[in-house]
Amino acid sequence: FPVLISKKGIMIDSETSKRVLFGEDEDELLAGLPNKNADIFGPIDSIRNLKLDVLFPSVHGNLGEDGTLAGLFRLMNIPYVGSGLRAHAISFDKVITKELMTVNGIRNTKYIVIFPNDKNKPDWDSVSKPLGEVVFVKAANQGSSVG
Repeated sequence: FPVLISKKGIMIDSETSKRVLFGEDEDELLAGLPNKNADIFGPIDSIRNLKLDVLFPSVHGNLGEDGTLAGLFRLMNIPYVGSGLRAHAISFDKVITKELMTVNGIRNTKYIVIFPNDKNKPDWDSVSKPLGEVVFVKAANQGSSVG
């Protein structure tokens, strides 16, 4: 039973989710439906009403990989496939993950951290010297495709 998390972060009932998965335009479909999932219990009811034995989350980015869903499933006492809330939350933050790896002697890629409020932004020489000529820029705590 699929449960779509809409572009606006709202869980959608299984029947509507199937329609989106089979090709109907999400924006058009959701615009024509009553906003029954807008209240705080909408996401919980979308899952609880399915009476599932186990949940298999297949998500990317915020509200999924960050541990939010794992926490919800745990509160609902429904078994789910995947890591626990703490593992999600730690690994979703790339800076914390790299710091934990480094402190524990686990080999990982070289990196530098640049904070939005840093007054002195690094120039290319100060980035490429420790990291090399090919670099990846990623947001510290969003999905890996952001950056």
